[in-house]
Amino acid sequence: MATDISRLVHNVDEQGFTALEKTGLRGQRDQGLVSTLISRDLSGSDDLCVSWGRILPGQHHLCHHHPDASEFYVVISGEPLVHLGDTEYRAKPGDGIYIPRGTTHGITNDGDDDVNLVVGVSKPADWQFVADE
Repeated sequence: MATDISRLVHNVDEQGFTALEKTGLRGQRDQGLVSTLISRDLSGSDDLCVSWGRILPGQHHLCHHHPDASEFYVVISGEPLVHLGDTEYRAKPGDGIYIPRGTTHGITNDGDDDVNLVVGVSKPADWQFVADE
């Protein structure tokens, strides 16, 4: 029997991007784009969510944490400033960054090139986003 891949395989160019929609503690908008590739609703996943993120030059993905999920970033292109707890890290393509549950994190693209990254969350949907700025 052949496997039906219609729910299991998704392409970022076909999915397209949507703007991030969260709001910070002072009413500031979250910035960046996301294309969900694996999730409960899209793929039937019961254990993770994977997306392609894009942070354009000058954009800032708000510092926040997830009390109920861990996360990871894999930087594909660009060199963003990644905020992890009380540390800032200049990421580069090929970096894999693990973000434990409850750790404050965010991304600033202070460069001239788009930042592209694969983002994974340890829940398929409905994780909490708690703004820390």
